[in-house]
Amino acid sequence: MNGITIIIPAYNAEGTLRECLQSITALKQSSRTEIILVNDGSADKTSEIAASFSNVKTIDVPHKGAARAINIGVKAANHDIIAIVEADVTLEKDWLEKIIPAFDDPSVAAVGGCVVTANRSAIGKLAGYDVELRLGQAPADIDNLSMTNTAYRRQILIEVGLISEDLKAGYDVDLSRRLKAAGYRLILKHEVRSRHYWKDNLGEYLRQQYNYAYYRMTLTRKFGLGKAHDRITGPGMILQLPFTLLVLLFAIFGSLIFPWATLTLFLMLLIHVPETILLLSKRRDIRILLLPLLFTVRNLSWVWASAVWETRYLTRYVSPTVSSPGSGSAPGL
Repeated sequence: MNGITIIIPAYNAEGTLRECLQSITALKQSSRTEIILVNDGSADKTSEIAASFSNVKTIDVPHKGAARAINIGVKAANHDIIAIVEADVTLEKDWLEKIIPAFDDPSVAAVGGCVVTANRSAIGKLAGYDVELRLGQAPADIDNLSMTNTAYRRQILIEVGLISEDLKAGYDVDLSRRLKAAGYRLILKHEVRSRHYWKDNLGEYLRQQYNYAYYRMTLTRKFGLGKAHDRITGPGMILQLPFTLLVLLFAIFGSLIFPWATLTLFLMLLIHVPETILLLSKRRDIRILLLPLLFTVRNLSWVWASAVWETRYLTRYVSPTVSSPGSGSAPGL
């Protein structure tokens, strides 16, 4: 290994970028480290903040999405190991020291860490708590790694065709599937931590969740129904989408026959009660009681995304692999 290149894809990231870069430049290093920030056409102060760090190389490109920005960074990298860190993440000082030894095994293509929620708002906290819980239950030898804070072998990324630029969300899931299909191992290091800022605004959160569901449909068609779930997004989570749809349809059309049919809408809240109880047992945060309401609205956004995807696919109005607003790569659906 001749060194490590850390790539930060950034789009309008002025709110968290300085903290992110400060954590990266403060990492304990045992080998040569190169830091590349790919500014994906930001309209805020992202470029100015990056320029204030003398050891950060900035590449400015037109806004084409995070996947393309990452690929540009990988192609520009000079080292064997590529670490991808999102601009709303801060790393612990020993992040590299704990990640790199896993690459002593030549069968390992990628190594990722877990995340701790950095938000203070209710929406950000709840979104983060959910992911923390799922990552905590996941095995070390895993089938899916988010690009929130993950390192890869550069040559293997090139061999499998880099990141799929036609995916605006779920490109990390797509890459994980391709790496596993090529026979490589993915490792989740539970002792490796970073702090992550999730979406605080309800509109942005739902937009992100819409994209997760939309592109999960694309990936399910690409890899098959058997690959719709993984060890982070399990079958139970995937099944929430058809369950929500069925409850919604019964409440609407069943009410024509059964006056009580609309009461079944409460089932959409009740399915989230077990996770709510589990999180309350682990954290003293009264806001967790809002989780069933937030995740019910989230599931409705999934239903809408799947309906749009199916309509576009069946009518061939636009290709589902290239049409959807927004972006996102952290585990959602």
